[in-house]
Amino acid sequence: MALAGCAALSAQGETKAATPTPTMTPTPQVTAASVAVGSLSGGTTVHLTGQVLTNVVAVAVGVNPAASVTVVDDGTVSFVTPAAANYQPANAAITLTQADGIVLDSAEQFTYEAVTPVDKQLQYAFTYWQNYNLADWGIFSDNDCGNFVNQTLVARGWAQNDDWYSDYVSDGDYSLSWIRGTEMDDYLASRSDTTRLELADRAALTVGDVVMFDWDPQNDNGPDHTMVVSRLDTNVDGTIAVKLVGHTIDAQYRDLDTAITVDNPGGTAHFYHLA
Repeated sequence: MALAGCAALSAQGETKAATPTPTMTPTPQVTAASVAVGSLSGGTTVHLTGQVLTNVVAVAVGVNPAASVTVVDDGTVSFVTPAAANYQPANAAITLTQADGIVLDSAEQFTYEAVTPVDKQLQYAFTYWQNYNLADWGIFSDNDCGNFVNQTLVARGWAQNDDWYSDYVSDGDYSLSWIRGTEMDDYLASRSDTTRLELADRAALTVGDVVMFDWDPQNDNGPDHTMVVSRLDTNVDGTIAVKLVGHTIDAQYRDLDTAITVDNPGGTAHFYHLA
C-alpha cells in the first residue's frame, strides 16, 4: 500500500515544463519623413525616422538614387534628394535598400515641385526638348539651338529687352543675339549675372548653365552651337561629366566631351554660369 501511495503521489506531483514564448524580431520600418516637398532640381535634405534602419545602404526617390545617404543611428537615415525624373513635378515613392539587397518601401512620398528659377528652366527644357513649342516661339530650321536655349532662360525668369528678344511668331522679328552664336555669346558676356567659365572650370558648373560650342576654333568665326547643362556626373576618376539638353541635335543628356571629340574632333567649348 505504501508503495502504491508513493507512486500515486509522485504521479500527481509531476509538473509539465512551460512552453517558451517566441521572441519577436523588430522589422525595419519608416514612420516619418522630415520633409515631404522640395525642388525639381533636388538638393533637399530629408531625415527618415523609424526602427531597425542600421543596415540601410541606399535610398531612392522614384527611379533616381539619392545622394549623401547616412545612417545616423538605428532609427534615423538621412539623404539628399536627387533631381526629379525629367525635371517634372511628381509624387515619388521613397525606397530603401539594405545591405542584403532587400528593398524596403518606406510608405513615404516626396513631392517634387517647381520651386526655383532653375526648376522652371529645366522643367521647360525637358518639356520641349523634342516636342518643340512652336505656338509661342516657332522654329529656326536646321539651327534652332539658340532659340531653344533662350526660351529656357525666359522660363528661368529672364526678361526680354531691346538687345535680346524674339517676336518671331507674331511678326518675324528677333535680335541676332537670340539665334546667332557670336551675338548670343556677346550678350551673355555683357550681363552682370553671368560668369564665363572655361573647360577647365567645369567643377564650378551648375545645372541650368549655358554652354557655347566652337566646332572649328582655328577659324575664329565664333560659337557654332549652344545647349543647357542638364546634369553633372562625377566619374570614378573624380572628373566631371557634363550632360546637356538642347535642340538641332535634340537631346536630354548629350555628353559634352563626346561632342567635342567624337562628334566634332578639335572642337572646344566655354560656359556661362548663371547667378
